[in-house]
Amino acid sequence: MTRKTLTLAAMVASLSLLAACSKSDDASAPPPAAPAPSTAPTPAPVPPVAPAPQEQQSAPADQQSMQDKIKDSAAAAKDKAAEVGQAVSDKAGELAHEAGEAANSARESVKEGAAKADAAIQGAVGNSNGGSK
Repeated sequence: MTRKTLTLAAMVASLSLLAACSKSDDASAPPPAAPAPSTAPTPAPVPPVAPAPQEQQSAPADQQSMQDKIKDSAAAAKDKAAEVGQAVSDKAGELAHEAGEAANSARESVKEGAAKADAAIQGAVGNSNGGSK
């Protein structure tokens, strides 16, 4: 893998993780409620209840789900990078072919120009020699 591919995969994974964490924080946070003024004494705080076993099992499932999402994102990024790489390769091949054709055309033009210049020089030298012979 190239550095760009790895960087892209890491960036996608980081953003996916950040988005997932952001969504889970929003869902679990209760909206702040303003306490109503009361003249009755406030009850003692209730100690927190231990989480149910189902919640403990959901954390590994969430982790597995997140890992699956990261793998999917990385695979999608890899596929996209392969598509982009193929497109770049195809375009580079086209440009190389066009450059080769342009070089051949320039070579032919130079060859024709040199032949014309040689003929003109030979004609000029032949004309001056023809008069002195």
